[in-house]
Amino acid sequence: MAHLFDYLIGIDGGGTKTLVRVVHPDGRLLAEYSGAGSALRNGAAQAWAVILATLNASFAAANTAMPPLSSLAVGIGVAGYNVAQWAADFRARAPSFGALQLTSDAATTLLGAHQGRAGAIIAVGTGTIGVAAYADGSQRVVDGWGFPSGDDASGAWMGLRAINHVQHVVDGRAPHGPLSTATVAFCQADGKPNATVRNQHDIVLDWLAHADQAAFARLARLVVELAHADPAAHRIMTAAAAEIALMAATLDPQAQLPLALCGGLAGALHAYFPAGLQQRIVAAQADSADGALLLLRRALAPSTVAE
Repeated sequence: MAHLFDYLIGIDGGGTKTLVRVVHPDGRLLAEYSGAGSALRNGAAQAWAVILATLNASFAAANTAMPPLSSLAVGIGVAGYNVAQWAADFRARAPSFGALQLTSDAATTLLGAHQGRAGAIIAVGTGTIGVAAYADGSQRVVDGWGFPSGDDASGAWMGLRAINHVQHVVDGRAPHGPLSTATVAFCQADGKPNATVRNQHDIVLDWLAHADQAAFARLARLVVELAHADPAAHRIMTAAAAEIALMAATLDPQAQLPLALCGGLAGALHAYFPAGLQQRIVAAQADSADGALLLLRRALAPSTVAE
């Protein structure tokens, strides 16, 4: 039962950040803290290192001594857990918590958004995934294939298209505009210092030599900011919105389920959706960290979880 543990911990391990929420067994919030991303694409050891560092920082922020891990019950939704080998590595390296429930961040986002009831979510951040839970208990997943082949409409997907546009501009296939100018400047600032890099072509190539999914996702900020002023950025936003609309229609062809859009890019895309989709969207009741807490409470005391 939950009262056997000093604290319950809900953790959302995403590609860009890790959110740790610490609550007392009765649900009162003690602390929450955000750290670096802990997606499993960077390896299980790195993911656990970030999670534990963020957990320690949560207790420090609350001026509370970090208790023994055995006194903590922890629920985690982490990006990449849908990849079997990554999930196995992550489980194998798990610290000795008193209780531990692990799943994907998509699953905890769905749990948090609809509190375990039927509904659908599309999470749009560094990556993208859509999940629907139906009244009969079945589920369906769309996308979540990972970058660069999947995660349509995600920050990394937008960034990939932004850099492709810049390549066209730099070699003369397209005219310069606000997006290409800002993206070259971003590559120069975001790349590794290199005194020999002096022109736009080399700046972009140098950045590409080191860029990972998170780096591409950082470019999405420029696309969002410049969509009103640059046709290329506007096209990327419009295409992203169309991909989200397709995911929504695939998850729920009859448009019967409540649909929550979650993640850092959901709000920015809203204005680009068709009117029918805009009207369907509901606010998530809670976030992925709360979904992780719900997952944990169900495992500790299934009969006590209110539906």
